[in-house]
Parts: sequence; structure tokens; C-alpha cells
Amino acid sequence: MVSPSALPQLPCPVCGTPVADSGAAPCPACGLPAAGRAAHVVGRINATLTGLARDREALLATLRAAAPGPAGAAPPPFASPASAPVPAPVPVPAAPAPPAEPVAPAVRPWHPLPPPDRTPPPPRRRLTPQQVLLGLGALLVVAGALAFVALGWTRFGLVFQATVMLTGTAAACTASAFAARRGLRATEEALAAAGTALLAVDLGAARARGLLGLDQVGLRPWTAVSCLVVVAVALGLGRLTRSTVTWPLAALLALQPVPALLLPGDALAGPAGVAVALGLAAADLALVLALRPALRPVARVLAVLWAAVGVLGGVLLGQGGSAPEAWTATALLAAAAAVAVPALRDHRVTGRPLSARTVALAAGAVVGLSLGQSLGLSGPAGPVLGGVLALLLGTAGVLLAGPQAVRGPHPTVLRALVGAAVALALVTGQQLLDAERFGPLALLVLAGTLPAALAAVRVPVLRSGATGIALLAPCAAALLAQEGGLLSATTAGLLLALVGAAAFAVATWRAPAPEERVAAVAGAVAGAVAGLTTSADAAWGQVGLQLGVVGVAAGCYAVVASRRPVGLLAVADLVLASWIAVGGAGVQTPEAYTLPAAAGLLVAVLPRLQVRGPSWAAEGPAVAVALVPSAFAVVAGPTALRLVLVVAAAVALVVLGTLTHRQAPFVVGAGALAFVVVARLGPYAPLLPRWLTLAAAGLVLLVLGATYERRRQQAREAVAWVAQMG
Repeated sequence: MVSPSALPQLPCPVCGTPVADSGAAPCPACGLPAAGRAAHVVGRINATLTGLARDREALLATLRAAAPGPAGAAPPPFASPASAPVPAPVPVPAAPAPPAEPVAPAVRPWHPLPPPDRTPPPPRRRLTPQQVLLGLGALLVVAGALAFVALGWTRFGLVFQATVMLTGTAAACTASAFAARRGLRATEEALAAAGTALLAVDLGAARARGLLGLDQVGLRPWTAVSCLVVVAVALGLGRLTRSTVTWPLAALLALQPVPALLLPGDALAGPAGVAVALGLAAADLALVLALRPALRPVARVLAVLWAAVGVLGGVLLGQGGSAPEAWTATALLAAAAAVAVPALRDHRVTGRPLSARTVALAAGAVVGLSLGQSLGLSGPAGPVLGGVLALLLGTAGVLLAGPQAVRGPHPTVLRALVGAAVALALVTGQQLLDAERFGPLALLVLAGTLPAALAAVRVPVLRSGATGIALLAPCAAALLAQEGGLLSATTAGLLLALVGAAAFAVATWRAPAPEERVAAVAGAVAGAVAGLTTSADAAWGQVGLQLGVVGVAAGCYAVVASRRPVGLLAVADLVLASWIAVGGAGVQTPEAYTLPAAAGLLVAVLPRLQVRGPSWAAEGPAVAVALVPSAFAVVAGPTALRLVLVVAAAVALVVLGTLTHRQAPFVVGAGALAFVVVARLGPYAPLLPRWLTLAAAGLVLLVLGATYERRRQQAREAVAWVAQMG
């Protein structure tokens, strides 16, 4: 028989004391039952882990030897249990080194993809048959109660009917609490809704039927008292059955009309109504943090509705109320904005994060709108003061903002200032327009150039829009001054033309920045408006001058910035300016209109002329426009000077086309010369003697017939020579 001391000794898994691997004897040190068997099982597990670690190290060594690229950082070795030391891995012979090859780029280590999310989507909430039955049942119970109050009140005694109604209400509430304790959620909510409706019916019937003299109480006070009773009962029952959602919902809904009911009826249309609506909105937002998650969306919706009512009421007071009422509404809206901006930045209140920029801009715009309306009701100086205040707010916001971090006011405050400035400027501008006070409005609009220019320089995000405003504000000011009689139409048009030229200069300076196109569009608009403004006085010379100024500026911009479409428009503008100028001067000479057009066409095709493109696509249209109308004019109304000039021009074009080997000038010049010669000599043909005509015709035919073959060859050569011209 083997003695216990001869059995193998294994360490206890708990305390490490050697124990015999036999029986169910406990550990002598820690008292672990069956310590020997537990130690044997742990030892087998350690042996298995050690074997796996040995196989892992061998496989990694083989893979490192077979890899052609540079070896990366070796993974950490497998940590074996401390109770069973891991033997050294079996050495594996290294594979022969592969032949030298270009080193491949390091490959990103492979990581296994995370397992796909197999969590089933939450089931869609559907209306179950049980919910339908419970809802219909609760609705029928309430309908029966209404019918009982309306029709059966005279058949039974007042005390009996009151007892029946109270008993039914109490039964519904008690049954809801009983269902809540049993975990019947749908039944619990349906009975709670029925109990709330029955309570409201009880309170309404008590006054309608004169119970305890309640018919002497006014409708608005009793309605407020009834709502408070519903709130108190719902809150009490909600504390008893915390799983019921209907009780806090009923309390929340019943509380909403109480402040409005406590006010006199005529006070709701004044600042008190605005204060009540804004106060209820604030209270609902505060309740969002206290209510259970299921009721928070309801509180948010109620807060939005009351806030909309308050803002609309304040705006309507500023539109049609008195000055004190408007100023009171402005103060209330400003206080509400000061509370709403930090509150709406808390995602716990809104349910989802809202943009601080949007909230601040909206709040500032509402306050600016109400402030502008209040200033408009404060006398003639109010709109002007509002415009000045808008300029100051805008300038302050731009100066405090910029590419660097703002020091001092919070960025949210700056956005609110900008929103208030924009809304205030729009309101006061509309008020001045309605009053036809164009002079002060023109000065304010012109002064608006300063904050816009500062924004274009200091705020990169607003640079494009601010550039357009800074360039168009002087145009609007000039038009307003002209409408108010401060400037004549020609002076306003000249100022607009100068602004257009300045806009094209800014576009040239800022090319190819994003604001370049904005400045170019502003210059084009200013030039077009300048021409239309001055044409109202039929000052065509001034119109031509103004269009010429804008056209030259646009042409310079097109050349410097390499904007070919703008260059074509500039050329067209200059041609139109010359036509308007000479037409306004009463000039009827065709060359006064054709030569500028020909010059414009030549300028437009300069790139093709520089690369010697096809003549008909390059200088052909310009040559035809310059010479053909003059040739017809020579034939229709011959004058010695025009005849000499046209013939000289035609001969010059033929010579130029021959020397430069250009087809268009040669053909146009030769055709015009032939047309003029034939048209000028044709009237003299009938004056020649008949015999001379017949003899000349015969001689011509004889010469043609004798030299037919030679002339035919020469004609072919001439046609080929002309055809090969560029």
C-alpha cells in the first residue's frame, strides 16, 4: 500500500500549499475542500496552455523566417500561468534566405474586422387590439358621463347625481392604481385617462348645475380653479402610482391655461399676455429637466408653442399698439432671449444639440425687430435713431470679431448683436421708406458701407457677402438720394458709374479670391443701373460717358484677370456707349456707327489674330462691318470724300491681303472695289454710241475665243491662289 507521503504533491490553487492528489481531503492551510482534485484539474489546464503557447511560438518563428520583407516588431509572448512555468519553445530551423529582391513597402498589419452588430432593431410600436379596446371603453365611459350630466340631471336629485359622478371618478382612479400594482400598463393608463376626464366633467357640471352655489362664480376663475384641482389630484395620484404616465401628463396639460385664466380678458391682448406666454414657455423648459423621459417631448412642444405665441404677441404689439406697450414687449422679449440662449444650448433641455449660432442669431433678430418697432412708435427721430443704433451694433460686432479668438464678449453675444443689428436695420429702413424720408435713409445706407467694409477685411467667413454689400450700399444710397431730390439723375448716374469702376478695380485686386466674382457682378449691376438712371433725363452724352467709364474698367479687369467673357461684355459696352453718344448728338453718318463696331470686333478677335487664325473667323467680320456699309452708302449717296476714302480703303485691303496672304481682306476689298466701280460706271453705259458698244463686245469675244485655253488656266490659278489664302 502506497503511503500518502509517496503521492505526487501539487500546489493548492488558492494558497499554494503542497497537497496530495488523492481523495476529497481539504487543504491543511486554507481549508479548500478536495484541494488535491482541484490542484490536479488546474495542473492539466496549465499543461494545455503551455502546449498551446509552445505551438504558437513555433508557428511565429516559421512565419518570420519565410517573410521576404523586413521584420516588424515581434508580438508579445503569450503569458502562461505563473503556477506552471512555460518550457522554452522548441527551436525551429530557419528557412534558407531568399534571393535579394527589391524591398517591398511595409504592409499595414492586418486587423480583423469587428463582428457585425446583430442586435435586433427595436420593434415598431403598433396599436394593439387591447389598446384599441381600452381606448374605446374609456371614451364611451366619458361619453356616458357627459350624457348623464346633460340629460339625466333633472330626473335625479342633485346630491344623488353628484354622488354617482364622484363614485365613478373615484372608481376609475382606484381601478387604475389597482391595475398599476398588477403590472397591467395599458389598463392602468386607460383608466387614468378616463378618471382625469371624469374629474374634469365633475368640475364643469358642478358649476353648470349650481352645486353649492358655484354658478355664481365666474367662468374664468372657476376654470382656473378646476385646472388647479386637476393638477393637485393628478400629482397626488402620480405620487401613489409612479408607473402611470397619464397623471403627470394631465397635471402638465391642466397647468398650462391657469396663468392666462387668472388674468382679466382684456389684459391678454397687452404686455401681460406676452409675459404670461413667455413665462409659461420658460416654465415648460424648466419642467423638461424634472419630468420623466416619456413626457419631455410634450413639455418641449408646449414650450415652443408658448414661445411662438409670446413672440408673435410682442411683434403685434409693436405693430399696432402704443409706445409704452411696445417698449414693455421689447423688454420682455429681451429678457426671454437672455434666458433662452443659454438654456437652449443645454442638450438636456432641447433633447438634441442645437447650433449656438442659430439660436443667438434668432434671439437677436427677434429683439432687434421689436426694438425697431418700438423706436418707430416713439416719434420722427425713432427710425433714424434705430438706424444709427443698428450701425453701431454692426460695427461693434465686426470690430470684436475677426480671425483671432474673441476676447471679451462671448461669441454667442456677438452673434446676437449681429442678428439684432440686421433686424433693426431692416425695420427702420422699411419705416423710413414708408414715410418717404429718403434723405436720412440714404445717409444711413451710405454709412452702412463702413461695417460692411470692416467685415470684408476682418472676418474671412463673411468676406464675399460683405464685399457685395460694401459695393452696392453706395449705389443704393445714390438712388435714394436721387429719389429724394438731393441729387439729379445725371449726378446719381455718374456716381453709380464710378462705383462700378471701383467694383471692377476691387475684382482685379482680389483675383482669384472668391470675392472677385461678387465684386465683378456688383460692378456690372452698378454700370447698368447708371445707364438706366441717366437715360431718364435723356442725357445721352452722359449715358455714353458713364457706360464708357464702366466698360474701360471692365476691360482692364478682363485683361489682368484673364476673363475673356468679361472682356467681350466690356467691348460690347464700349460699342454701345459710342453708339448712344453719337446717336444722342444727332450724328447720321454710317461710319460713326460701323467703325466703333469694327474696332470692337477687332479687339474681340485679338487672340486669333496673334496666332494667325483663319481670316474669316478673325479680321473678316471687322473688315466687312467697316467697309461694306460705306460701299453701299457711296452708291446710294455719292460724295467725293466718301468715294475717295472707300476706294482707298478697298485698295489698301486688297494690297494688305495680297502681302499678308489673308483671304478675308483681299476678298472684301476686291468685292467692294468692284461693286463701287460697276455701280458708278453703270449709269454711263447707255450714253456710249451703239457702234462702239457692238465693236467693243465683238473684240472682247474675239480675244476671249483666241486666248480661251490660256485664260482658263490663268483663271484656275487665280482661284487657287485666292483659295489658299488664310
